[in-house]
Amino acid sequence: MSIEESIEKFNKIMDNDLSITHGVYEPPNNIPILRYKHFKENYKVIVIDDSKLGKSCIRWLKTEGIIPYKILSSINEIKNLPNDKYFVVLTNDSHKTVSYNKLLLKEMKNKNIEYSLCPYDYEKIVKHDYNYINYLEKNKKNIETMLNLLYDDESRETYVEYIRSIMNYDFYRLTQHPTWNKYFDSNVFLKLENECVVNCGSSNGDTLFYFLENYEKFYKYFALESDEKRVLECRCNINLLPLNVSSKISIIDSEINSSNSIDNLINEEVTIINMDVEGMELDIIKGAIKTIKKYKPVIACCAYHLPSDLYELPMFIKNISDDYEIIYRKYASTTRNRFTNAELVMYAVPKNRLKNPV
Repeated sequence: MSIEESIEKFNKIMDNDLSITHGVYEPPNNIPILRYKHFKENYKVIVIDDSKLGKSCIRWLKTEGIIPYKILSSINEIKNLPNDKYFVVLTNDSHKTVSYNKLLLKEMKNKNIEYSLCPYDYEKIVKHDYNYINYLEKNKKNIETMLNLLYDDESRETYVEYIRSIMNYDFYRLTQHPTWNKYFDSNVFLKLENECVVNCGSSNGDTLFYFLENYEKFYKYFALESDEKRVLECRCNINLLPLNVSSKISIIDSEINSSNSIDNLINEEVTIINMDVEGMELDIIKGAIKTIKKYKPVIACCAYHLPSDLYELPMFIKNISDDYEIIYRKYASTTRNRFTNAELVMYAVPKNRLKNPV
């Protein structure tokens, strides 16, 4: 996707051009009943919008080709409906409480309504995020600036599709890369035989083992993790490794902050910094400015925890050194997060380590 095409598509998205492509996911298991009743028996769909998930639910129904007949603010409004065939869709699971369920069943019975479902009972359907939407609406010019700066076509396609999925309350629908390549993607940057890695948010060592799968040789690996339970798990997992590998790995069980920054903790020629720290990525980068300026490491970090990750995060790195190119890639989410559009990774790669210079 060219710069011009990406900016044009971004502006269409911000103008509410839905353009939803269907068929990427299997729907929740009660949706086939809803579809049959609606399309074959002409049942009208009523949405009870009494939660923050209303917009998400309505937009999601549209991806099924279903336009709600009425959107009610509470179940008390069911009694005002004209007599007809209805299928009720709930936007939350309050019906699981005894009082709510009794009232719901009462109102449905009075109107001879037989069918209802709450899709949130069965699968996590994508929910709208006001923080992201507000940020994108206020920062259109900044997003266009970033589209001009992104390194390659795939970055622009990934970036725009990620924004589309947020604005349309939809799933990310382009190809996603396998998780085992996350942070260490050999199609993004050139490997070195003497990599010195700083892994921020090392958890139980999962990223470490992906690194070892991708690298036969390396110099040092620093695993930074502040959660005591995770640190213990990480130590146990490292003990599974042969001594010639485990001896190169150091665990730093300390929270990263202004006094415990990468610049203060690591006195090595760092070649890769990767991080998944629940929205603290920019703060960690601010504590690694000296390291970044001196050694120009590849930076690979999660870029989906905060809306500002789409602009402030890459722009801060570009301001440290214009030698960096910004690349975005989308990786497959974990099973529990499979419908939440997670695992967007931003790479900042110095020009001399680009895999395919353009």
